[in-house]
Amino acid sequence: MRDSQPMIASKLELSPCAVSVLGQLFVEGPTSDNNIMSRAGRCDLVSAGLAFHEAGLSSLTPDGERLAMEWDLCSLYARRDRRWYLKVRANARPEGAAVSHSESGAAVR
Repeated sequence: MRDSQPMIASKLELSPCAVSVLGQLFVEGPTSDNNIMSRAGRCDLVSAGLAFHEAGLSSLTPDGERLAMEWDLCSLYARRDRRWYLKVRANARPEGAAVSHSESGAAVR
């Protein structure tokens, strides 16, 4: 393995239910069991390390947040509920914005 970061599920490995819950948790934040779109989707995300479920609430892990932010904008725009698209677009680094560099010289966004 190249680095010490844990492997996270790729977009292709997630069920449609898991993708819907990923978007819901990304947009709405911690969500109660009574309001979760799909319990099966939530379980898929928890198994993949992209979300956690505790005390009746579900929320994304940092890996889940990262995956949601890196999702393809075209596919997000095509979704009926565009809140996920709008949130990613609002948080995206503007074109031409400065990119800082770590001590190793690697770009850090």
